[in-house]
Amino acid sequence: MFVEVDSNSNTDQSFNMIFRDISPARELYCIKYPVNGEEQPVQVTGWDADSNTPCPAYACKVEESGDGVALLIYGGTGGVRMKLLEDELQWNPESSKQWGDTHLVYPADSFIVYKDEL
Repeated sequence: MFVEVDSNSNTDQSFNMIFRDISPARELYCIKYPVNGEEQPVQVTGWDADSNTPCPAYACKVEESGDGVALLIYGGTGGVRMKLLEDELQWNPESSKQWGDTHLVYPADSFIVYKDEL
C-alpha cells in the first residue's frame, strides 16, 4: 500500500511511504486521539485535496519495521481530518476545532470504531 499526501488545505505537511498491509482496509468512523493531553474519541474522515472535500478514511493492519503489527489510518489525497466526536459541524479545513494530518500509525490493539459497526 502506497500512501502519498502533498501539502494542501488540510495539512501543511507532505508524506509518502510504502506499507505492507496484512489485513483488508475497513472504512473508519472514530478513534481515540490525544486532545489537550487527554485521550478522547474523535471522528475521522479522509480528505480529497483536489476537490477540497471529505472522503472515506480507512484503517488496516500493516507490518511496522521493528515494531511488529500496527494500525495504519489513511484517507484521500489530502490525508485525514479529525474533530471531536460530539462536533456536528460540517467538515471544514478552516475550522479551528478540526485538524488534519497526512496519516496516523497506531498500535494494532487501539480503540477504533469502523463504519460497518455502527
